Amino acid sequence: MLQDLNFNFQTVILPEALTAFQAEEPSVLSIVNDLDGLLSWVGTPLDNIIEMLEQLVVNATSLGGAAFTMSVSSLYINITWV
Repeated sequence: MLQDLNFNFQTVILPEALTAFQAEEPSVLSIVNDLDGLLSWVGTPLDNIIEMLEQLVVNATSLGGAAFTMSVSSLYINITWV
């Protein structure tokens, strides 16, 4: 399942997102600005957040389960294992 998600991200989602970003679509630029504001507010570099999420996934798969839900609000990122 994670392999399918990764494949779809690389072959469909990322190219479409880059095309929309390069075309300066207002909705995409708004999301980028919101994400930039959230990261500035949190004060943690994006690279560190990605490392933490990757470690959570590695830990989950080593324990035999990789199902989780993730919700993002303007105040926090909440990850819940199911």
